[in-house]
Amino acid sequence: MIIRWLPCGGATWTEASRGLYVGTYAPGTLHKSAVKRNRMRRRCREALRMTIQKYTQVPPTQLLLCPRIASLGAPFPDICFDIMSFILFRLSHV
Repeated sequence: MIIRWLPCGGATWTEASRGLYVGTYAPGTLHKSAVKRNRMRRRCREALRMTIQKYTQVPPTQLLLCPRIASLGAPFPDICFDIMSFILFRLSHV
C-alpha cells in the first residue's frame, strides 16, 4: 500500500479542526472490477480505523491511502501491521 501524508498545523488550523483526514484512491488500472477495488479501499480504511483507536496522540494529518493489488489477497493483520508501522513512524517524527 502507498500512504501519502501531509502534516496539518500552523495558524490556519484551529483546535476544533485538528484530526486525521483520510482519502482513498484505487485507480481503474489497479483491477478492472470495481467491486474488488472498493473491497481493497474498505479493507485499508478499516485497518486504519482499528489501528488508530489504539493511539490517542496522533498529530493532525492528511492521508491518502492507495492500496496495491496485493491488498485484496493479503491477510488483514498484514494490512493492519503496515498501517501501524506508518503511524509509529509518523508519531516518532512529530
